Amino acid sequence: MKTDTSNATGRKPLLTLALLGGCLCLIGAADPPSEAPPDPLPLSWCLERGEVANPDLEIAQTMAEAADARVYPAGALPDPRFRYELSNVPTGDLDLDSTALSGQQLGLNQRVPFPGLLGSQRRAARSAANASKETAGDESRRIAAAVEQAWVELGFAQRALEVTIENIDLLRQLAQIAEAKYRVGVGLQQDVIRAQVAITELLDERLRRRASIRSSEARLSGLLDLGPETRLPRTASLREATPLPELASLLAELESTSPRLRAAAQRVDEAEHRKRVAQLEGYPDFDLGLGYRVRRKVPGDPVGGDDFLGASVTIRLPVDRQKWNSQVAERDALVRSSRAGYRRLRAALRDVLRSRHADLDRADQEIALLEGGLVPQARQSLDSSRSGYEVDKVDFLSLIDSQVRLLNAQLRLERAIADRRAAFAGVEATMGVNLR
Repeated sequence: MKTDTSNATGRKPLLTLALLGGCLCLIGAADPPSEAPPDPLPLSWCLERGEVANPDLEIAQTMAEAADARVYPAGALPDPRFRYELSNVPTGDLDLDSTALSGQQLGLNQRVPFPGLLGSQRRAARSAANASKETAGDESRRIAAAVEQAWVELGFAQRALEVTIENIDLLRQLAQIAEAKYRVGVGLQQDVIRAQVAITELLDERLRRRASIRSSEARLSGLLDLGPETRLPRTASLREATPLPELASLLAELESTSPRLRAAAQRVDEAEHRKRVAQLEGYPDFDLGLGYRVRRKVPGDPVGGDDFLGASVTIRLPVDRQKWNSQVAERDALVRSSRAGYRRLRAALRDVLRSRHADLDRADQEIALLEGGLVPQARQSLDSSRSGYEVDKVDFLSLIDSQVRLLNAQLRLERAIADRRAAFAGVEATMGVNLR
């Protein structure tokens, strides 16, 4: 029976294209799909996205992986070397059968460092790897704080725009009252003009608030590695109810919790091990060799063509002590430098912690003052001025001043709420732990 191969031949390109398309689909599926931001935008989603998508964090993590991979090779023996040579070959006939001295030499050489050198090198590499891991942990905390602060700035910009729009609507109502009074002859034209000027100023402020939102969106999108076309919705509430932690307890726990300080401590350990490596490198190391000569039996050979064994020991003699002492002195200076760097970093982190804790305390007090006094008082003052203006007991300028005071108080309250959350994120980034 004859087989029709035309269809099979025609299907081969289709099969190839199908397989290629499947491979491309698998390659595309290797990257996580871009998830649309939820509405409202919660901080938890931003933190999770930053943990998996931020390129700076990925760089720190891969550097830690690379440092960990260097630990074992740092303490491993050098690779042995195999040697092959032709020995004592006469130049006249170039054969191995003319003299008993000719032969083929097989050798194996192994360099053996001074005892303790490889262990010190491995311990130094382990300290460097631990420092890289701590640095990656610190980078994770830094990215989380940066994401939260960018999220907070976006939320403040959105709420500031809302407050501005509310005040524009309120000011338009006041302008309508002034125009109505002017039409019936009991108001002043300058009151109407003042209202229009104030509205124009707020419209200009609205433009700045919208530009601030776009800037905050760009900052947060960059941290989350989102596409330029991604629009971020309104953030969830910026309120943070966690009580203010005690500064003394934070300072006492700083050295044990801060990954940046732990990384600096590991750098000190690494420098000390590197100094020990320099000291041991100033002692002799050894090259051990083993040889086997393959020979042929020739006339006059006293041993009848037996093969030969050989062994060798080569010792490096570090006679230039000034060179090795200089290297040890260099490493000793680096040890002292790393210790001083640790103390400097500890002092700097303590100063940063005190500053951010003071910002957190100030924000707490400002929120209490604004919510408990200034905002409700400014609103009452505006209501009273509005009622007084309608019965000609308060001039329009005082009414505008009351409205401006309310606007400023509302914006200060939103700013204080945002500052408190940003300061808390800064405290956590400095400490290296979650406090909320």
